[in-house]
Amino acid sequence: MFFVFATLMGGEAGPVDEAEVVSLIDAARVGNPRAGRRLYALHVTRLYRALRPLCPSDADAEDAVQAAFVDALSHLSRYAPREGRRFLSWLVTLGLNRVRKSFRSSSRVETDSETVGAVLEREAATSEDTQVRRSALLKALSTLPDRDRQVVSLFYGAELSADEVAETTGVSASNVRKICERQRKALLTMLGEPHE
Repeated sequence: MFFVFATLMGGEAGPVDEAEVVSLIDAARVGNPRAGRRLYALHVTRLYRALRPLCPSDADAEDAVQAAFVDALSHLSRYAPREGRRFLSWLVTLGLNRVRKSFRSSSRVETDSETVGAVLEREAATSEDTQVRRSALLKALSTLPDRDRQVVSLFYGAELSADEVAETTGVSASNVRKICERQRKALLTMLGEPHE
């Protein structure tokens, strides 16, 4: 399922060294813009993959990702590294808050033309087969109950651990694992993928 999310929702994100992340956070806190850009580069793919199934469109997901990064980089003084909880987990929490806020807001902000252009360029560059499979994955995810979709998106999309998903969602780690296993099989069946 990790592979399905990676190939259909924005490519693979390489491993992230948390020691490097902590060093980058320290540098960004004192105003190093290069450190902020590196934090963005290390985490944007996973954050997008986690938020996209929870948003009605690519543009909404991109807005939530950008807003989460603005929040994170503007409030790095509030972040405190904790054992077993990565920076990405905090970032995902900020992104989820943005997604929830955008759905509660009655007045939606229009997406600027640069973002729309970037989405259209990316979609045009994506092969037709991949686009069809990506749409099928989003459709399959949309059939899941909200809680399960969120858990699956955070676990497989952001590649958070079960404990990190549990802390973010309030669902126990054992239930996170059960939900992911049950829904992984269901999603792979809907997608026509083998699931042994």
